[in-house]
Amino acid sequence: MLAINSWRKLKSLSWSELILLIQAFLLLPLVAFGIKCFGFRRLYEKIANFSFSQTQVEKKDGIKQARAIAKIIEVASRYGLYKPNCLQKSLLLWWLLQQRNIVTELRIGVRKKAEVLEAHAWVEYQGCVLNDRSDVDQVFAPFAGAILPVEVKTL
Repeated sequence: MLAINSWRKLKSLSWSELILLIQAFLLLPLVAFGIKCFGFRRLYEKIANFSFSQTQVEKKDGIKQARAIAKIIEVASRYGLYKPNCLQKSLLLWWLLQQRNIVTELRIGVRKKAEVLEAHAWVEYQGCVLNDRSDVDQVFAPFAGAILPVEVKTL
């Protein structure tokens, strides 16, 4: 039954959504590999300067597109062969949105649980959490500002 429902959902995707899902399946392990090989900061800096789109996205369309892309990345992470962590998913989401000129913030927060310091990453668009629960900033104390690449070249 689960496979039939999954197949029906897959068939209901538009071509652009299907292409994005395939990209997510392929890019999630590459992001993980990049973080492992180059470190988060260096990879973040490199992909921040790599963008395809030059068009502006209207506010109303931005949140709708951002949520749709976040949902597709979540599907890819749930059903793909590679199981990414929150930083890997958030970094890919942030980058795919940047490509579409949807300006978002990559956020990282921490909490102490049973004497262990835990960290968590998520993406926000105009203060709305895209890829996590809306109260994630209550569970994990976010750093004072968004995590920004060291050098971002403007066009």
